[in-house]
Amino acid sequence: MRDGGRAVLVALLLVLAGCSAGGAFGTGGDDAGREPARLQFEDATAASGLSYEATGTGVGSGNSGVYVADVNRDSWPDILATGGAEPALFVNDGGTFTRREALPGVPGEIKSAAFVDVEGDGWPDLLLFGKDGTVRAYHNDEGTFEPTDYGIGTLSYPLGATAADYDGDGDQDLFVYQSGSWRESKPAGYFNLNTTVDTDNGHPNYLYENVNGSFERVRTDDIGGDHWSLAASFADLTGDGRPDIHVANDYNDDTLYVNRGGGSFERRSLGGSTARNGMASEVADVTGDGRPDVFVSNIWFPDLQANMEPERYDRLKRLLEFVIHSSRTKGNTLLVGQGDGTFTDQADGLGVRRGGWGWAASMTDFDNDGDRDLVHTTQHVIRVDREDPVYTYPMAFQSNRSAAGDDGAFTRVNKTVNGMRETDGRGLATLDYDRDGAQELVVATYDDPFVVYDNAGTGDRNSVQFRVVDDAGATALGAEVTVTADGEQTGEQKIHQTDNTDYLSQDSRVEHVGVGDAETVSLRVVWPDGTERRFEDVDANQRFRIAESGIVAVSSTAAEGSADPDSS
Repeated sequence: MRDGGRAVLVALLLVLAGCSAGGAFGTGGDDAGREPARLQFEDATAASGLSYEATGTGVGSGNSGVYVADVNRDSWPDILATGGAEPALFVNDGGTFTRREALPGVPGEIKSAAFVDVEGDGWPDLLLFGKDGTVRAYHNDEGTFEPTDYGIGTLSYPLGATAADYDGDGDQDLFVYQSGSWRESKPAGYFNLNTTVDTDNGHPNYLYENVNGSFERVRTDDIGGDHWSLAASFADLTGDGRPDIHVANDYNDDTLYVNRGGGSFERRSLGGSTARNGMASEVADVTGDGRPDVFVSNIWFPDLQANMEPERYDRLKRLLEFVIHSSRTKGNTLLVGQGDGTFTDQADGLGVRRGGWGWAASMTDFDNDGDRDLVHTTQHVIRVDREDPVYTYPMAFQSNRSAAGDDGAFTRVNKTVNGMRETDGRGLATLDYDRDGAQELVVATYDDPFVVYDNAGTGDRNSVQFRVVDDAGATALGAEVTVTADGEQTGEQKIHQTDNTDYLSQDSRVEHVGVGDAETVSLRVVWPDGTERRFEDVDANQRFRIAESGIVAVSSTAAEGSADPDSS
């Protein structure tokens, strides 16, 4: 839902309806719940050194993205920012960012990016996707990027990519998803607001196999159809050890490509409440059953009929039903996985349906209590006088699952508590940039300076951070880690190591697990090839690198400690 004209129409309707930020778009439920609000952030932009301003280019959505990778392998996460005059690489110098000229000049307008270890050497390489369809590739030569050709060629309207080893040969393959240009056309579902669109008119998504450090397109009808795709996740959603692909589509159903092995996929249209304006694809286990769930941000507008005088509603009924009462503007979806590639949408029961005009999302344990919280950015929804913005701050939902006897519902934490300010947000990345054991946020804005938030809501609760690697030091995508804490509050958590990409975003590949009051944890690690190791009595508040040969404490976060593997 990117069209600027459409946004103006919505704004006009809100004015005619007499709605305001305190009316139909109010924040009912904020700060309420069975536990005190803990999600708290502080604006640390100036102190962080990350100074980058987007220019607001692009129709509606813009190109404002933020991507995290440890580009020089010093264990400090670095950031690539896009959406300004040119992409900028900010290298982390011990907890503060310094802009470096490590990237050669990049011609043309960049739509999105992705860090991928193409050659499997432990150095994340870089792909930049141009708005004109050009894919510019850069080999990471020990922290310096050199132009190269990884074989992708020129596409139509690439919006992003996500990596996994789909064929089990030990390297990172690539799924590239594409959308469409609102300057040239509108989605097939634009005027078909309540049903599935069987034949869409966007651009095809492609799967690439990594062959000796170069990509070759997989020619298969299993992954087909033209879509306006905005985000995708490459993760095992069926529990068989093979990575599947979830795609969030604009003006259409979400798509699931089930990996059947042997290079074949089964394409499923998820239907139901996914037939909306999917803008994020965030995978994590939020229910604590060990199975991955999928959060998809969408657009939520209120029921204006309940907030208007009957005569005024009757006059505007046709327009309101067209724009507001469409099934596509009924809010976020939280697809709770059943373990076999099927899902039930529990966004209402878990309290995350209403999120305004959502974009990139992150399901991360921000308060270190042992469960996944949720944050997503939002776009301005404004009145035509441009003076009364609504839903202009990131949406923060605190999970209550770790509380004894709780049903796992989320509580929305208002900006007056969570400390985040109004932004016209797009991309969103999570990382522990100062290595203090808490997850921070970077918000990419549409036409303002990016914002860095320090996490001030962990209290005295502990965490562990780790990255599972192969023999070459490359991230072992698909590895499964079960973390068992010594405290009753957190218990057992299962982590599936993925590429951590989302809409115009890429999180750190260092996995973060809050463990509450626990001082030690045990780890069960299963590599994609089936190799299993167990590590007992591992001290919390450390960042680890876990290889088959053993576990190494890269750094202390909140406390000193050591980690020695047992003999298993």
